[in-house]
Amino acid sequence: MSETSFTAPPRPLLGRLSLCLKSVRLVALLLLGVALLPVVPLIGKRSWKLARWWHGRMLRVLNVQIEIDGELPARPALIVANHCSWLDILVLGHAFNASFVYKAEISDWPLVGSFARAGGTLFLTRGAGKTSETSATIRSVLAEGRSVLFFPEGTTTRDPQPKRFHARLFAAAIDGGYPVLPVALRYCDDTTPADMHHALAPWVNEAALWPHFRDLFRVHDMRVQLRVCAPIDPRGFDRRSLAEASYMAISHRQSMAAIKARRSRTRRSAA
Repeated sequence: MSETSFTAPPRPLLGRLSLCLKSVRLVALLLLGVALLPVVPLIGKRSWKLARWWHGRMLRVLNVQIEIDGELPARPALIVANHCSWLDILVLGHAFNASFVYKAEISDWPLVGSFARAGGTLFLTRGAGKTSETSATIRSVLAEGRSVLFFPEGTTTRDPQPKRFHARLFAAAIDGGYPVLPVALRYCDDTTPADMHHALAPWVNEAALWPHFRDLFRVHDMRVQLRVCAPIDPRGFDRRSLAEASYMAISHRQSMAAIKARRSRTRRSAA
């Protein structure tokens, strides 16, 4: 049977009582987050630890477990990852001490914008002539000892295999001599085909946030596989070739992991 025809039953959704308890925990954590917002500027560079803790608590409330394969960076890097969902922010924000680069419109979103600003998000102003300005902002954060993370696809996608990477923001790594760290993300449970995300993880095509969150909130549990690739030295690259090398690193890592998972599943079936 092919991988795409795998039909094992999904894990059950939460029951009514469990869902009520989970809702209480979520509301309490959101209120705590709002209460902590004024504290963030007061603790300066240590604020990332508070943000990391809050991201971790949110993942726990949502029953999302992180599995990390690879070494986290010991020094500042330009981190790039494939993009599936708003969940990526929680996962990567918990795993890395990094400022995100995101579209400027996010800053105006109720509550979400406040949390993003508190976490040190760099809001990207689109348009011609902005590359040098954005690159300089990214380099200033890296020079302060904090990594910067962005999603070079520029959108969310349904499959673990990434789409073509935009090259513009890779200029910061080249100009500052900072390594690029490709990171591959995949969401799954025990029934998910090896080359796909969990069916409820992707948030794509400008879908409404609330219905997606509601469906995801009812899931019993989910894993996110965070595959850290080898860092790429930017010397000798231009923006396009560096973006392509990062794309190939993530694509290859996803492909090899899928092959390994299929073989493991075949051996278990044959046993």
